[in-house]
Amino acid sequence: MPSSEVSALISTYNRNQLLIGRSLRSVLDQTHPVSEIHIVADGMVDPEWSDLRTRLIALQDPRIFLHRVPRQTYPEDPGQKWQVLGMNARNYALDCAQGEWVAPLDDDDEWTSDHVEVLLRTVREQGKDFAYGISMYHWPDEHFQQAGRWPPGMGAFCDGAQLYRNGMGYRYDPSCMMRGLPEDGDLWERMVAGGVKFTYVDHLVHHYWVNQR
Repeated sequence: MPSSEVSALISTYNRNQLLIGRSLRSVLDQTHPVSEIHIVADGMVDPEWSDLRTRLIALQDPRIFLHRVPRQTYPEDPGQKWQVLGMNARNYALDCAQGEWVAPLDDDDEWTSDHVEVLLRTVREQGKDFAYGISMYHWPDEHFQQAGRWPPGMGAFCDGAQLYRNGMGYRYDPSCMMRGLPEDGDLWERMVAGGVKFTYVDHLVHHYWVNQR
């Protein structure tokens, strides 16, 4: 039985500066604090691994838990690799989460300060399982684009713009490649088909920095 409220989940690989300075900072600065933060490294080795451990220990925040899983074996095709990037680390973070709710975030993106407050309030008031909002896309050419719409499913929102109920039994599935979907969009499609109760908030909750392949 979950013993805490919201678990923030971050998978990472060799982006310590962005992780600490952007992603993690935005989690620590929430107006509604999270109960725990699981950071899972996808096979990081020294010197990056030791550097990350040292930086996180220096923060002296008991909510932060650092884990490392063996480096995932990725397809050679860049498109297929993108579809499953960090999947093992993401699933490990889900296994570690003790919160009633989970909220994933990439290691180079960030939440708005009220991300958890807005989405948690919404699922509770509406009796839903899953809430998502609007993301601001930051493109390499420095133009901006908002994304987020109803109904839910692949392409309706961005991975970091969500909060959902823990313990529903859904995990990221490597078979998503056979279905031609990225791991997150595939997860949402399976949740929709399985009857998970979604809701959408017309509110900016997430900033996404686009890394063009």
